[in-house]
Amino acid sequence: MRVALCLLVILAVASATTKFNLDYSKKRSMTAVMAEVEAKLKNKSPLDAILNVLRDFRDAVNTEQVNHDEIYNIQVTECESEDGFRRGEVTDASNVLRDSTAALNVAQTSKIRATNQQEVNQQQYFSAQEHLNSVLSAAETEAGYFKRRGRDYEDALHAIDEASDILATIYSGSGSFAEISRVSKSMLQTAFNIKETAKFAPVFYAFAQLAAQEGQLDESALERVAQLLETLRANIQEAYNDFTESNAVSVAAFNDQKDRLGQTIARLEAQNERLQNKLDSLNQQIGTQSAIAQTASGKLQRNQQLWDQAQALCSTFANEYNYATQARRNEIQLVAQLEEMVEARFNQVEDENHERNQRLANQA
Repeated sequence: MRVALCLLVILAVASATTKFNLDYSKKRSMTAVMAEVEAKLKNKSPLDAILNVLRDFRDAVNTEQVNHDEIYNIQVTECESEDGFRRGEVTDASNVLRDSTAALNVAQTSKIRATNQQEVNQQQYFSAQEHLNSVLSAAETEAGYFKRRGRDYEDALHAIDEASDILATIYSGSGSFAEISRVSKSMLQTAFNIKETAKFAPVFYAFAQLAAQEGQLDESALERVAQLLETLRANIQEAYNDFTESNAVSVAAFNDQKDRLGQTIARLEAQNERLQNKLDSLNQQIGTQSAIAQTASGKLQRNQQLWDQAQALCSTFANEYNYATQARRNEIQLVAQLEEMVEARFNQVEDENHERNQRLANQA
């Protein structure tokens, strides 16, 4: 029974020391205790001397447990401190990463929207600029046309006036119908230029009649032709005035359109500048938030790894403490059992000695 108990103790201690690298060789040895107890039993030492050996072993176990309790309490305090610190660092990094990522997403979305707006704005700007160039080109062409047509109207009025003057000289007897022929050619050309040949036709017909009556001057005919010239001049002047007025309206419309296009272009340029400033600001925000997110991500990863390592280490501390404590409890229980066995064995020996002494006394 003693051998079995000894083996049980040795196995229990060996199991604990092997699992957690606990070395009791310099502090105590259950084998040595068992050998000492056995020697004292053989030498018939007093019970107290034998029990003192076991009590010393139990005191050594308790002292070791107290020391381990103190160490473990320090470890628990440090673990709780490290756990709180790393938890705070991870939480802080997670919050910063969350906020910077959200801000980064908003900035990137805003950049896409602003870029699309800038593209549309530039298309509108190029379209407005092209329209303005077209309007300026059309206005230049129209101004050239008005200038040429204005000269044609003025030439027509001058030809009519010249014809009236020639007709007056003929009426006074100093003029020649040959000059009428010359001025008729000029009037015909100007009529074609201003596209008013229908208005000139009655005058040309009257000139033809005068040419036919050159030998027989008819004053009433001259007066009638003079009246036709006066009417023609009034009609051409009116047409010239209408043309001038229509050109003024066209110029006013052109100026209004040019001003509106200029305002549109200025607005688009200002809007493009605002969009470019916004894009520059968004690019800066994206760079800043990307850097913040990258830093926060690194901080989160680093502290999470340290936290995991700390938790694993603290878990190891707890497991070592629990298993070592349980191993010491087992040792104390075994010592208690051994004390009971020693007391029982000691009492048994005393009873046997007493019975032997009684037999010897009876025989004597």
